[in-house]
Amino acid sequence: MTLPCKADNLADDPEFRARATTIMQRHATAILDSVNELAARGAINKATAEIRLHQVAPLFKLYLINGQDAFFGYYPIQRYELHIGDESRGIYDLMGKDAAIFHHSADTDTGREYIKQSRLWFESMWSTISREYKG
Repeated sequence: MTLPCKADNLADDPEFRARATTIMQRHATAILDSVNELAARGAINKATAEIRLHQVAPLFKLYLINGQDAFFGYYPIQRYELHIGDESRGIYDLMGKDAAIFHHSADTDTGREYIKQSRLWFESMWSTISREYKG
């Protein structure tokens, strides 16, 4: 992935990638645990979740809900100082926590087409360049 990278020369850094992997694993585990807990508590009859990985930098977030709603937000790229051990390094990374989210509804022609195209994009990523995440 091109991001995160060193801010001074845009080079890759194995420690930045390791940090990004740890963050991804933490979020993936939380999703899998949450879905499995719904079934374990009897909140729903059956629950499954599958996560796939790809090597494209995540430039945005996209949530597709029941073919009726889409929520979309860009991840801005920002420079900040990352502390690794006793060292501080300038890094360019994606900031998703404060991303503005835009809602699209299938109740409108534009929203319906946006959801359709978003689903097609998602399915193309899922079926071509991604691989199963096994945890």
